[in-house]
Amino acid sequence: MTMCNSCGMSLADVPITKSENVFCAFLMGVAKANKGFSLKISLRRLTEDVLIIDDLLALTPCHFNAIPKKHYIPDWRFLLTSPKQALELLDTMEAELWVATKQFLNSEGYRGILKPGHSDEDIRKHVICSFNFPPSQFQLHIQWIVAPLTPFQHFMAEERNHFHEDRAFPMSYVRKILALNEPYNVKRDTPIEEIVKHFDQKGVVYKDEWNKFYQQSLKSTMELQNWSTDDFQYVVQDGKVHDFEVSNGQVQLNDFFADLDPKVIQDKDKVALQNYGRPYVDGKPTGTYIKAPLMAKLGEPGGFGAWPGVDLK
Repeated sequence: MTMCNSCGMSLADVPITKSENVFCAFLMGVAKANKGFSLKISLRRLTEDVLIIDDLLALTPCHFNAIPKKHYIPDWRFLLTSPKQALELLDTMEAELWVATKQFLNSEGYRGILKPGHSDEDIRKHVICSFNFPPSQFQLHIQWIVAPLTPFQHFMAEERNHFHEDRAFPMSYVRKILALNEPYNVKRDTPIEEIVKHFDQKGVVYKDEWNKFYQQSLKSTMELQNWSTDDFQYVVQDGKVHDFEVSNGQVQLNDFFADLDPKVIQDKDKVALQNYGRPYVDGKPTGTYIKAPLMAKLGEPGGFGAWPGVDLK
């Protein structure tokens, strides 16, 4: 990536670093990272099989990560080692994600950002669902993004700074591969390009699936969004903050405010629009820890269970 997928700033001069595996830390109830920051989570749903949390990036007001509890699976490639078992796991995870989503759909306030007339089933079809590779954390997690994207994040997506080709792997693509029921011998150093080429030749073509996914992701926001210009004070264009008015259904830019920082405005918008960390205390997000955390050991009961092809040693 060349741009931060949260704030939109350039990453050109940012050095490459490594981070702790916070998703595994969440599952183990670790209180703080080695760097000292809290590992509290914005919890949405917790079952024997799945941990569902709000994503800090908050591309939409309803943006989750779903993490399997019973197995350590570094990333989606390892689902290929046991296709039938993987499909069962994904079915379970998506079902729980939908239960968590219902909390939002049953809220009158949340429904206000959606165009009237859309059924729950229709909204379900517009969920942006994928994996990333390389992932941000090496514990399998589903990105579950319920359209519409917030205006800034939709702009980022239009600029191709979200859902990156060759990094975003749509759920539809992964499921089609798994449905072939052809186990693939994945190792930690197995190149993703090798996997893509192999299944391209099997008729599941990544480029085709990604293009449909990307176009649908943009379309879903436009079909569902009910944002009102009354909700916003400024327009940012070409990095400059403007006052605006609406004339004949079109946004017209007015005064330019040289003393206003677009990033500061975007940060404030994010806090207002996200559900991460609610309820806020003194204007700051709150969080909690997982109940009955996993033990720091391999094997059940109490620790990570084995997944075919994953070496836990």
